[in-house]
Amino acid sequence: MLATRVVAAAVVACSVVASAATAAAPTDSFVAPASPSVVAVRLDPPMRSFTVVAVGDFLSESSVNVAAAGFASPGARFDYEPLLRPIESIVQSADLAICHMETPIGAPGAVVGLAGKSSYGPNLIAAAAELPGDLVRVGFDRCSTASNHSYDLGVDGIRTTLDAFDAVGISHTGTARSPSEAVPKVLDVNGVRVAHVAFARNSNTGFPSDWWRLRQAVTAASVVDDVAAARAAGAEIVIVSVHVYVEMQSGPTADDRSLIEQITGQAHPDLIVIHGPHVVQPVERVNGTLVYWSLGNFISGMGVPGRNKYSEPRTLDGLMATVRFTEQADGSWTTEPWTVLLCNVVGSRLVYPGVSTLADPTIPVSLRSQLEACVARSSGVVSNLK
Repeated sequence: MLATRVVAAAVVACSVVASAATAAAPTDSFVAPASPSVVAVRLDPPMRSFTVVAVGDFLSESSVNVAAAGFASPGARFDYEPLLRPIESIVQSADLAICHMETPIGAPGAVVGLAGKSSYGPNLIAAAAELPGDLVRVGFDRCSTASNHSYDLGVDGIRTTLDAFDAVGISHTGTARSPSEAVPKVLDVNGVRVAHVAFARNSNTGFPSDWWRLRQAVTAASVVDDVAAARAAGAEIVIVSVHVYVEMQSGPTADDRSLIEQITGQAHPDLIVIHGPHVVQPVERVNGTLVYWSLGNFISGMGVPGRNKYSEPRTLDGLMATVRFTEQADGSWTTEPWTVLLCNVVGSRLVYPGVSTLADPTIPVSLRSQLEACVARSSGVVSNLK
């Protein structure tokens, strides 16, 4: 306010001087206008803003791989991009688009899909080396890689996963090939310094002996430490991805809620997105932090008969967390969420934005039926779906 008065006073003074000079000059002479002595200065810089989208579990299961093989060009094994094409415009519109790769990615030409059984019982699953390139075409910039399946292919699987992402320019967090790679990094997103860290609460094959290969969130300590490290490195915004292990619940477990309350109460990240339950769960703020309790599945082979608990139709539904961060005059940031419902269609395995696709009167009756069911299931859990 003080600066505004100073500028205004200078302008008045300049006007008086100019008027006096004009009055004193002969009527037949020309007086050049005075050079401006005041330069306009923007006292309040424009607010900075950026958008993030984050999606649920990508599971390279049999029916997903079969569908991708059907789209592959001659000589290629898979093409996953057509399965995700209905959501490309939304993903590409974001300043930062984050996927969650639940399974490790194998070496080029390696087995894809079921890769054996863990000694603990669960299936080991491998994704195709071709997949990251297709995710780039969809518009993804970054992926979290910490999950219960991260260590399915051992140390080599962590390496081949991150090598595959590096080869196409997708950044990643949650698993690492070296201790230095596990240190939180700061990204430039539309001029804002942003950090994104990821953690798993369990591992189907046991955690690696080296703590840095797979970031763990058995307790809140590691998450709190990494958020603090990201802030110390200059991050203005910190996003946390957490993969939990209790599946098929319509809301967070008491243990998961306790974990998130500790993280938000001690570290104050700006956004938390949770994976692992395979079904959607509510969205709320915990200690001021926006929390998506479960994004459900992004794409999987679930939701069909013969998959036991994974036959549940709810496993066909997912959320796209879409959040705008806007800087305020006092340096704080607001988070404005709007949630896009994603529906994985049985048969084709295409992923559609459910609500907006239903607005098209020309879609086939069979597709409309599946999307209407998807919307009915999820709208009872999360309000204001887009």
